[in-house]
Amino acid sequence: MEKYYEKTLLEELHDIQDTYGYIPEEQIIRIAKKRNMPKSELYGVISFYSMLHVKPRGRYIIRVCDSLSCHLNNSNNLVETIKEYLGINSGETTPDKKFTLEVVECLGHCGEGPVMLVNNKIYTKLTPQQAISILKECI
Repeated sequence: MEKYYEKTLLEELHDIQDTYGYIPEEQIIRIAKKRNMPKSELYGVISFYSMLHVKPRGRYIIRVCDSLSCHLNNSNNLVETIKEYLGINSGETTPDKKFTLEVVECLGHCGEGPVMLVNNKIYTKLTPQQAISILKECI
């Protein structure tokens, strides 16, 4: 007997985001109809998980840790410098769609703060000037 397998909702959402870079409204409508669930419930799922997005994001996703250990190592100065350099706030994307900035709770390098993750590359013990140099390399 052949086993029937259907993707979980999260698997389907991740697949869509991998395809489009975010989860477009038309895909939300399609999934809600297919799964016979209210759109509001689906938005609730998407908004619960910080890795899922309903707006297009930049080519480079910059995550700066603001956990207690990074905060004590002046991650707030790092964030403010990056915001000023890029001209955006946390949760925003630059007009050219190159950078998205996110301030996150932990990046798993608590003894090496402040910490920044650009896409999947981690940078530790950063000064604001070093962070700007790293971002300039992305241009």
